[in-house]
Amino acid sequence: MNKILELKDSFVKRGGVSVIEIPSFVIQEGEIISIIGPNGTGKSTLLMTLACLIKFYKGDLFFKDKKLITRKDFFNYRRKIAMVFQEPLLFDTTVFNNIVSGLKIRGIKSKDFSGIIEYYVKKFSIEHLLDRSAKKLSGGEAKRVSLARAFSIKPEIVFLDEAFVSLDPPTRESLICDLSQILSETKTTAIIATHDLAEAVRLSSRIAVMNQGKIIQIGTPNKIINEPDNEFVSAFINIEKKLYDWRLR
Repeated sequence: MNKILELKDSFVKRGGVSVIEIPSFVIQEGEIISIIGPNGTGKSTLLMTLACLIKFYKGDLFFKDKKLITRKDFFNYRRKIAMVFQEPLLFDTTVFNNIVSGLKIRGIKSKDFSGIIEYYVKKFSIEHLLDRSAKKLSGGEAKRVSLARAFSIKPEIVFLDEAFVSLDPPTRESLICDLSQILSETKTTAIIATHDLAEAVRLSSRIAVMNQGKIIQIGTPNKIINEPDNEFVSAFINIEKKLYDWRLR
């Protein structure tokens, strides 16, 4: 696999305090990687840094081995990525108009919309919602629309920030299955921020564990679970295992 994204010597500060310190973080093309850790460890901040939604205090971002320097570099990069937030950010219009909004921004002709979005509308099972107002959607439906909109622009990288956190278990399970299938079929690179170990294991080829703004271990799910590098990772994994076992009762 080839590198698609690389973060080097990155520092992000808030109020003069460093909240992200990442010497090196490399993502391979087609890889699905989850960033996990307890709340407040910097997962979402790192995700938004990689998506260029937060400015670096210091550091470099490379997309396909090209360093992003100019405004044009960052603009072109942003057009090749998509982000799904914890809370769906939908416009006050129909589901169809929400899904094609990214296509409109990219100058795609309206006559081509239906053909482009058809695959994702079917995969996320929202054909029956296209004419409905986004304001009348349930939480699970809104999440499906957000995912369909993100994938419809055919991004090279999709970022998901705690995308399933507020969903009931059946909806969550269904969406994770649909997402896993779509990522497999499209070979889209995905970077997922989550506090849920089970979710990370289900979806990811690698997992990065964060604590206090730093990546303290990165490896395959099997490596993270069975060979934790330090006490923090071991304790976090054990807590998550207990929570998972409790949910299965």
